[in-house]
Amino acid sequence: MGDIFRILARFKIDERGIIYTIENSNKANIRIGDILFDLRNNGFRVKGMEMLRRLLGDTPMDEIPVGILLEPLSGAEVMGNILVRELKNINFLFCNHPLYQKRVDEDYKGEYQAAGLDHACALFSFEDMETGTLSLYGEEISGLTIYRGWMMKPEMYRDFYSKLEERGIILINTPKEYEKYHLLPGWYDDFKEETTATVWEKQGNVKSALLAAASWEGACIVKDYVKSRKHEWYDACFIPEISDAVNAAKVIGNFIDRQGEGLVGGVVLRQFERLKQIGFHERSGMPLSEEYRVFIYAGKVFAVDDYWTENIGAGISDEEYQWIESIAKRVKSNFVTVDLARKEDGTLIIMEFGDGQVSGLQQLKPEKFYGMFRQRRERQKRG
Repeated sequence: MGDIFRILARFKIDERGIIYTIENSNKANIRIGDILFDLRNNGFRVKGMEMLRRLLGDTPMDEIPVGILLEPLSGAEVMGNILVRELKNINFLFCNHPLYQKRVDEDYKGEYQAAGLDHACALFSFEDMETGTLSLYGEEISGLTIYRGWMMKPEMYRDFYSKLEERGIILINTPKEYEKYHLLPGWYDDFKEETTATVWEKQGNVKSALLAAASWEGACIVKDYVKSRKHEWYDACFIPEISDAVNAAKVIGNFIDRQGEGLVGGVVLRQFERLKQIGFHERSGMPLSEEYRVFIYAGKVFAVDDYWTENIGAGISDEEYQWIESIAKRVKSNFVTVDLARKEDGTLIIMEFGDGQVSGLQQLKPEKFYGMFRQRRERQKRG
């Protein structure tokens, strides 16, 4: 990891500027005068360094992060949480087919083919990783890598990240970043003014869920820290009146029972927002709203996708796009998604965040999605 540096924090020192703290290791061999790049290929010269013992008390010397002061070469601020000596082409890592080790999972075949036109792509066995074994196939890769595949619980991702790092493969999001945006409690406080009121509990228990929302009235949605059962809208998702304890307990109980061992974290209750409807799902009957999935890469909007239709962000105004960019700048991870929905009054609201590595493309075509990485690289070469 000698050429990839994780930014742990940023803070401003009067008359000096912004100090970026990075992980300290014997491989973090940074010197004054070195040139580093962020994920957007903005260049920076290291013009100052300091050990931060005075800020970290009794932390052992080898665990104290290094503070670096950067001089922008193009006037841009650092985007994302990674600095590199050279921004090389990013690798992609996909789940393999559960029966044919050297084939990609059928659900990711289109993405694998599109990514392979411009990027090195490897495969791994998700099933083996579930038991703690990393089995890699396909191209040999090293360096900065984006995983594209099935959701993992934070404990599994942590193990996955660590085992890949031992092989010289560095996932774009750390386990801490993955957990923060994969689980609702991780991001909620940062964006509670832009989303619906939410409470949660940690036991996966009907009684404690109702207690958390004891002061509420009106309609609610039940989910866990990651997913709902929205396609079982009337049985295990939508609660018409949370103060109707009997019916609320029934819906929450159905949700818990049907999630089974797949329940992540605990029970989440979110106040129901009246959204601009565009129809109903043909199989489940759940109401469909005007919704968008936004991919955020290194602090900026990367792609915007209509969630249910193929209009590719057609309903978003220039002013709303600027608002979305302001959301992107506040994200503390390198690759995430944010799902937005339009309320009945016409304004947009945040519905969910997710780690970008395990978020589906929805209506966005793989060729377009991976083509945007190619366009980004071409702009870097010209710049």
